[in-house]
Amino acid sequence: MSNVRKLMNPHQTLAVTIRLFAIWLFLYYLSTTVGLFLYKHTPKDSLSPLLIGFLGTSLICGLLWHFPTIIAKKILPNSSITDESHTPLFDGWFSVGCTLIGLWILAKAIPAFAVYVIGDYLGHRLYSDSYVQDPEWTLNVSFVIFEILIGLWLFFGAKGLKKILHWARYA
Repeated sequence: MSNVRKLMNPHQTLAVTIRLFAIWLFLYYLSTTVGLFLYKHTPKDSLSPLLIGFLGTSLICGLLWHFPTIIAKKILPNSSITDESHTPLFDGWFSVGCTLIGLWILAKAIPAFAVYVIGDYLGHRLYSDSYVQDPEWTLNVSFVIFEILIGLWLFFGAKGLKKILHWARYA
């Protein structure tokens, strides 16, 4: 018996990449837009631009997630397309992609957390009589901790995320 390893065709590879991009785009939107809104938000500001952006990004990410093979067929030339949606290499590609997205989130969130904590510590230490902590400091640090948790989950738990996404796709 030979051990034949099935390889993903270019369309399947691109479809996995498109799905990983959809995850990245949604997380990038959350980390940048929501963070910027919280930073610049005043009580008189409306939430409608944030909600419209969230709905638009969610729609785009949903379309990318549910129709990656259609997009791949439009991008790549039409060669022999096998309609195998689950090959052994999908797990590997998806795990590597989730790990890289987690690493990207951690690379942004850990320095931000350090800046908030060290800046606050130095402010209290060097200017103890005149330092005033930003009123949104707790909210900003909480948001960065949430980002770190998501990054750790993606970095170390890509298989768990894969199970959740498979359940969501076939439910």
